[in-house]
Amino acid sequence: MVSSDFYIQDNSNPEEKTLEAAKKLYQDGKYAEALKLYQGMLNASLSYKLYYEIGRCYYKMNDFLPSEEYFKKSLSLEGFKNPSYLYLGNIYYKRADIKNAIENWASAYAYKPDDAAVCLNLATSYFSKGMRFQAVFYYEKYLKYAKDKGNSYDAIKSSIDKCNEIGQEFLQKARRAIASKNNKSAIEYLTFAVKNMPVSFDINHLLGKIYLEENDYMHSLIYLKQAQCLDNHSLDVLQKLSSVYINLGDFTAAYCAMRRLLPLVLHNQPEYLKTIKLVKTLDESFDEYSYQGHKDWAMRYDSENNYHMALIEYENCVILKESLNDAFGERIERLKSFIKPEERIVKICLEKGGEFYNNGDFRTSNKYFSKVMLMSDKNSSEYKIAKSRVVDV
Repeated sequence: MVSSDFYIQDNSNPEEKTLEAAKKLYQDGKYAEALKLYQGMLNASLSYKLYYEIGRCYYKMNDFLPSEEYFKKSLSLEGFKNPSYLYLGNIYYKRADIKNAIENWASAYAYKPDDAAVCLNLATSYFSKGMRFQAVFYYEKYLKYAKDKGNSYDAIKSSIDKCNEIGQEFLQKARRAIASKNNKSAIEYLTFAVKNMPVSFDINHLLGKIYLEENDYMHSLIYLKQAQCLDNHSLDVLQKLSSVYINLGDFTAAYCAMRRLLPLVLHNQPEYLKTIKLVKTLDESFDEYSYQGHKDWAMRYDSENNYHMALIEYENCVILKESLNDAFGERIERLKSFIKPEERIVKICLEKGGEFYNNGDFRTSNKYFSKVMLMSDKNSSEYKIAKSRVVDV
C-alpha cells in the first residue's frame, strides 16, 4: 500500500500559534504531543481541517478506531475536497476490506487525480481482485502522474509497455485477418490483444463488432459494453449495442442505448426518424417497474467496485424512469467523478488560466495551463489551447 501526505486549508481560523506548533510537532514525528494541541483547539474551532489533523495524528500512532472516527467527522463537514478519503482507504485496506478501501481511494482520486500514490493504490487493489480492466486503467494513470520514477515505476512501466507492444502486434494481425475475411482468426488475435490491452477502445470495439457479424451476441455484448465504458458517445458502439440487445431480447437495454444514440444522429434525418420510431414503440411496452433489472445490476456492479458498469446501469434507470434521478442522481455524479475527474479539472483550469492570462498575470496563468497539459490528451483541443498560451516569464 502506498500513501501520500496532504496539507489542506479552509476558511476557519484556529489560533495560529497553536496550529503552527502542532504542525511542527507532527512534522517532527511527535504525534501524541501534536494531538494534544489539536484536541485543545476543538472548543474554539470545529472545522474539517482540524478533524482531519486529529485523525492523521491517531493514524500515525496506529490507533485506527479514533482515526477513522475523526476522518469521518471531517468528511461530514467537507465531503469532496478532503484528503481524509486517502487515509480511510488505507485503514480499510489494513483491515482487508478492499471494497471500502477502493471506494475511499476513488473518492480521493476524484478531486486529486494526479496523485500517483492514490492511482497506484487503486491499481494494485483492483489487480488483487482480478479486475484487469480497472487495474490497467489506474496503472496507466499512475505512470502518467508519477514523479518518483524509481524501481516500482520502472517495473510497472516495463510490464505495461510490453503488454501494449504485444497488444498492438496482435491487433495488426487481426486487421490483416479481417481484410482476408477470416473472422475466426481475427477473433483469436483480438482476444489475445484485449488480454494485454483491456482498456483499448479500438480492440474492444473491433472484437464486439466481429462477434456481432458472427451472430455471437453474448460475446459481442461483453466487448461492446467495455468499449462503451471507454467512450460513451461512440455512434457505432451504441448502434451495434442496440442491435445486440434486440437480438438478445433485452428491450429495456436496447431502448436505453437508442436514447443515448438520438443526440448523435440528430442531423441525420433518416437515421433519427428510424431510431425515434423504435424508441416510441419500445416505450409503449414498458411499465413503471421496467427499470428494476437495471437497478439490480447497478447495485451489484457498485458493490463490486465496477464503477464504469455501475454508472451505465444507474443512468439506464434514470432513462427508463426520469423520477429516479432523485434517488440516483447524486451517485451518478459521484461515479462520473471516480472515472473521469480530469474533465472537470481541465475545464476549471482553462477558465482560471484564461482569466489570469487576460489580466497579464502570466506566471499564475502558466500554472493553470500546465495543469491542463498534464491532465488532458495531447491530441485534444484543450491541450493545444493551453500549450499555445504558456508564456516564458
